[in-house]
Parts: sequence; C-alpha cells; structure tokens
Amino acid sequence: MLLSLNDEDEALLRRLAREKYHSKKGALSGVVSEAVHELAGKDRRINSARRLIEKMRRGFDLGLGSKRVYESRGELYD
Repeated sequence: MLLSLNDEDEALLRRLAREKYHSKKGALSGVVSEAVHELAGKDRRINSARRLIEKMRRGFDLGLGSKRVYESRGELYD
C-alpha cells in the first residue's frame, strides 16, 4: 500500500512512531493502524448516539396507551 503525506504530516507520523514504538520494525504501520481503529470506534460511538437521540425524539411505548395510571401526582405519595 502506498500512502502519500505532505512533509509536515510525515514528520509527525514518524515522530509518533518513534515515541510510541521506539523505531521498531512496523512502527509506522502500527501508528496508522491504531489511528484507523480509533477513528472507527469514534464513528461507531457517534452513530450509536445519533440512533439513541432519534429513538428519544420518537418516544418510547411503555405499553400504557393513553390511559392514566393515577389521577393526580399526589397519589404517587400515598
């Protein structure tokens, strides 16, 4: 696989690899792989939050229909 980066990004990638993996073999691939997995996880969390917000907007069916379980709030404290 060929990856094209500008000089500044390449220098940053190499610095991160050196700091994290101490210039071991596969260090660049390790940093790139870690970043890809982190982005994928972030994307999953964002999509999960969007689905939850949409469910909240639609509301939840608690199986009560339109009937009231109690007449007044005070009945909850009897």
